[in-house]
Amino acid sequence: MSLLKIKSFGPIKNGYSKEDGFIKITPVTVICGDQATGKSTIAKLYSTCVWLEKKFDAGELSKTITKTYFKELLAYHKIDSYLKKETIIEYVGDTCKFIYMDSKPKISEIKDSDYVRPKIVYIPAERNFCSSIPNASSLKGLAKDTYDFLSDYITAAGSLKNTKYKLPLNGYEYRFDEKTNASFIGDNSQGYEINIINASSGLQALSPMALTSAYYSHLIDDASSSRNDFSLNQEKRWKEEMAKIDSQLSLNDAITQYRKKSNNSFKAKSKNGADIYKHFIRIMNSRFINVVEEPEQNLFPKSQASVLHYLLECFNAQAYNATEKIENQLLITTHSPYILSFLTISAKAAELIEKGVPADKIEKIIPASAAVLGEKISVYETKSDGSIEYVKPYKNLPSDDNELNKLLEETNEDFSKLLELEERFCK
Repeated sequence: MSLLKIKSFGPIKNGYSKEDGFIKITPVTVICGDQATGKSTIAKLYSTCVWLEKKFDAGELSKTITKTYFKELLAYHKIDSYLKKETIIEYVGDTCKFIYMDSKPKISEIKDSDYVRPKIVYIPAERNFCSSIPNASSLKGLAKDTYDFLSDYITAAGSLKNTKYKLPLNGYEYRFDEKTNASFIGDNSQGYEINIINASSGLQALSPMALTSAYYSHLIDDASSSRNDFSLNQEKRWKEEMAKIDSQLSLNDAITQYRKKSNNSFKAKSKNGADIYKHFIRIMNSRFINVVEEPEQNLFPKSQASVLHYLLECFNAQAYNATEKIENQLLITTHSPYILSFLTISAKAAELIEKGVPADKIEKIIPASAAVLGEKISVYETKSDGSIEYVKPYKNLPSDDNELNKLLEETNEDFSKLLELEERFCK
């Protein structure tokens, strides 16, 4: 779990008023609220901070960070103009603390931390550009996060090697043609396939999100060398750490052992296997932080359920089933009350599985692989006055006490009032 404090940054003014101003980024975190109230701001700032932490832990970042450098990081998400003289940003992660106050950034190390290096993916609301426009990489003016997401999407699509992949929506299948670099959506029940640029807006927004999430959570298994790529800096760090514990294991060999899906394979290979494992998960990407803007985009409510279940399945997936559980992370921004309702059902399903209800019985209602305990979920709501509120759970389940669900209630009340008028005046 990470902590994040935001004040006087973009649309967020006073931020969260409790817990010393820190919101808790739990394994599954949902940010809901009206337009332009700061949902994406929180997501983008969190993405920036975890990336900063990753660089810091790798020794690729000076302990003295300049304001200019920090603004460059924020410019990646086009939020650098949000900084004010009064801005306060504090981030407490697993291996570092970062503070921006009085227009000065400062970073410090958290000693003796059990840091697990993540692959961080930011899936922007503009993702439909990646599938709806040919040669999207040639577009000008998009944020850098969208360009990078496009690269992640192409990597994920290319890993399929022209095979079909079932999308979490009405039986549709996705296929990437390596020869033409074109994507296709097919429906076996109807016996047709079309280029994705001619598909519905929902499928255009869904496909890049689904493929990329599946690839980096290893639901799409790719044994190619692209999984094993590492930088010279990573190799250097590995050699330095192995020298400290008197091991000759190469990084390539360590990757092979890691792919055996248990840190016991390290122990079998070396007397220092436990230490080797800890070094490995700190040097190589060993978990997945998935930050998703508006997963419900252009989707019917029932389809929103399928997509949420799919993202939770990706969250629950582990790259490798290590003896010590490594947990992925999912942060969602949403306008949809259905997403919150479906999340509550997922938490209830997890609770019942914990109590001994057979998973196959749960499966008839929602995918058991999408069940997540309520204690791992937090929901925050951004307000038009620039504040952030915690949506307190009810009996450890996400609550429906938020503006999105209140609007649904108001709609029902308005309809009831109209029925009363009909009964009174239209006899």
